[in-house]
Amino acid sequence: MGRLSLLLALAFAVLGTVPAAQLARASSGPPVVYFSATGHHLAEPFLSFWRSHGGLRIFGYPISEAHEREGMLVQYFERARMEAPLTCAGLTDCPVQLTRVGALLSAERSEPAFAPLVLDPSPPDTPLRRYFPETGHTLAYGFLRYWLRNGALTVFGYPISEEFREIDPETGYTFTVQYFERARFEWHPEALGTLWEVQLGRLGAALATRDGVDTSPVARQPDVPDYDPALFPRAFRLPVLMYHDIGEPAGRYRIPLWRLEQQLDWLLAKGYVTVSLEQAYEALLADGPLPERAVVITFDDGSRSQLAAARALAARNMTATFFVVPGRSALGPAELRELRSMGHEIGSHSMTHRMMTRLADRDVHWEAEASRRVLQEWLGEPIRFFAYPGGEWNSRVAAIVSTTGYQGALAAWGGARWTRERRWAEPRIEIGGTISLDRFAWYVERF
Repeated sequence: MGRLSLLLALAFAVLGTVPAAQLARASSGPPVVYFSATGHHLAEPFLSFWRSHGGLRIFGYPISEAHEREGMLVQYFERARMEAPLTCAGLTDCPVQLTRVGALLSAERSEPAFAPLVLDPSPPDTPLRRYFPETGHTLAYGFLRYWLRNGALTVFGYPISEEFREIDPETGYTFTVQYFERARFEWHPEALGTLWEVQLGRLGAALATRDGVDTSPVARQPDVPDYDPALFPRAFRLPVLMYHDIGEPAGRYRIPLWRLEQQLDWLLAKGYVTVSLEQAYEALLADGPLPERAVVITFDDGSRSQLAAARALAARNMTATFFVVPGRSALGPAELRELRSMGHEIGSHSMTHRMMTRLADRDVHWEAEASRRVLQEWLGEPIRFFAYPGGEWNSRVAAIVSTTGYQGALAAWGGARWTRERRWAEPRIEIGGTISLDRFAWYVERF
């Protein structure tokens, strides 16, 4: 046995024989977990990287054990392969890289979409389109938005093709796709505005097949738990901005469109990326990805003037969540479908906007459940999030709302610290219509 093989064998012998509770912990959770779906373990250093860069939605399940390959510690996943120095087995503070699976598997492709574009001078970047001279390819619209929200260069690398139509070898369906150094994006317009509008090809599985890797399930190591996000603590700072009406004159609950656009342009200039509440809650509850400078934009009450805000956002490849009161909002089914066509998210703000802390239990339940049901009938899709009218809530109201089919709820104030314990009253930051740009920046970055 060579020296590297011996080192790897010893490291995995330790992982396999010492109870998980006695090993150095990753983020205060177990250092190794098991996935019954594929019959494989995930241990450090790959466990921490997998959790902090997107988890199941981005990488999929592990489909091999970690093992030595060409002098590196590697592990295959459905959509990726991870690499680390061999001496990193079992350690949390080691560098992990993603194999360039997209580049490896497309190396022989000769279609026009893979030919680099020579653009001299390079066109300026816009919120809707970027050109990467490093590879000679562009990235635009929904694919650009997804790339920014879910890992960008670190996870996906540079684009190595333009968009084109391709038959998926596993399903036989034809999709609009684009290849990246470490991924293949598939466009799913039927899921616009959800986490699944772009889906990732199973390039890790394809590479495992090409490499002849044994993906057979293995027996669970002693004392190793099934993976569960609840095993690991999770909290983060996330500014969730709360707006109301759009127009003049400016006031606490009305912001002129020009001032809103000024704020949106500032967010873009500072590198902020809008994410949906669906993505924020996935990050909180399921180890989903969250960009370093994430921001959520929300609008309450459903006034018709908010359509102008929605269009200003869409022109910048940004999205927001609109909390609607179906019993009294000016935005009806047609307007909400228009919002959804731009990629925006719809939530409930109750049925009639009554202050729920003043209502009997049955009325609290009706306000939350009926509004969700009506909005789902209008849109034909799930309504996942609730915002308390007037920001008023207490533990009784939150407990009732949690039984009415939502995935989470938002308060109106409280800062920017998100924790699992506050799932049914996560904080927001009120943005009044008269604040200066400097004050807005303070709220976003320091409040």
